[in-house]
Amino acid sequence: MISVRDAFNITIDNMKKQGPENISVTRCTGRVLAEDVLCDIDMPPFDRSAMDGFALVGSGDSWKLLPEITAGSDPEPLEHRNTAAPIMTGAPVPAGADRVVMVEHTEVRDGVLTVSALPEKGANICFQAEDIEAGQVVLSSGLVLSPAETGIASMAGRSVLKVFSRPEVSVLTTGSEVIPPVQVPGPGQVRNANSSLMAAHLTCSGYTPSVVLHAADDPASLENAASQALLSSDILLTAGGISMGTRDYIPEVMEKLGFRFLFRTVAQKPGKPFSLAVRESDHKIMFGLPGNPVSVLVGLESYVLPALRYVSGHTAYRKKTFTGICSKPLKKKAGRQYFYRGMAEFGRNGWTIDVPPSSGSGDLMSTRGTNSLAWLSAESTGIPENKPVPFALMSWAGGESCWE
Repeated sequence: MISVRDAFNITIDNMKKQGPENISVTRCTGRVLAEDVLCDIDMPPFDRSAMDGFALVGSGDSWKLLPEITAGSDPEPLEHRNTAAPIMTGAPVPAGADRVVMVEHTEVRDGVLTVSALPEKGANICFQAEDIEAGQVVLSSGLVLSPAETGIASMAGRSVLKVFSRPEVSVLTTGSEVIPPVQVPGPGQVRNANSSLMAAHLTCSGYTPSVVLHAADDPASLENAASQALLSSDILLTAGGISMGTRDYIPEVMEKLGFRFLFRTVAQKPGKPFSLAVRESDHKIMFGLPGNPVSVLVGLESYVLPALRYVSGHTAYRKKTFTGICSKPLKKKAGRQYFYRGMAEFGRNGWTIDVPPSSGSGDLMSTRGTNSLAWLSAESTGIPENKPVPFALMSWAGGESCWE
């Protein structure tokens, strides 16, 4: 049995980063940029008006009006002092104009403009290249693209971007007693919560599974399902069948398929029977998660999603640690790191975290309304109420703010 820290480090050390791919800029949000993006033109590409008003020359008392300048037009120069032209926001400022005055500060009578408050020269004009010069790097390789930055890429003349590929992930749940959610359980049967939990959790982070399968506790069925899943994925996640029971066949099936286990148990609760295996021939990865759904949640948050981010080009793939005042005492035995699902809130005095009561790792209802995982180290024997406890936000609860 290895420590949580060692399990994490072994996991990351055995991940192979994905190569780049070119995809449409409209599909790049959340992806990691694999190139620098340079702007091919000045931005703005011309002097443009920052508001609706009048482009004018000079500082006299009145200005003769010329035709209106609209966005997308090519205006004639203002060649004479004390001439002005109505201008719309975003329209090109004509050559010769030295400022734009807001509509609110003007009056027009009989084709003559008067101004109640004349701004300084250059006012209300966005000058060519004041934001970006042609050839300037506007987005750097390694950046996690936001919607705003995909807009910047389009502004720079790009419709396709080179980003790091994401691995294909498959999900395989196991258990002869596990039935589809639409069926009513008979004696000894339970509904399959893990399939939807895992698929939804992965999808929230951008890793929608390529296939989601279920197999009974039978070596042939498991081998057939795992082989099918691996045909369409780089990483296979299994839930159940990984412990030391007489019907836990996942280890022998995966070894038959050419996988070598790097570890089989981790000193943590919940989720002790958590495993990682690799197949050197094609560097496919298998994560073996326990069957209890809260253990699945811990495994996804603590190991699987950090690994998926790492291979997808993210430099921030470790969960960011916060500290909150815990509203109740937490008791534990020394020897394993304990994880607690919690509701973290930030208030005037900082973070607080409430840990709901739970009957164990099969109590998925105890996760309802929670947004974080708190933990106590393997050496700890607990904390009294109103004491600080470290925690991390769930990946779906904090977006990029979850990672460092």
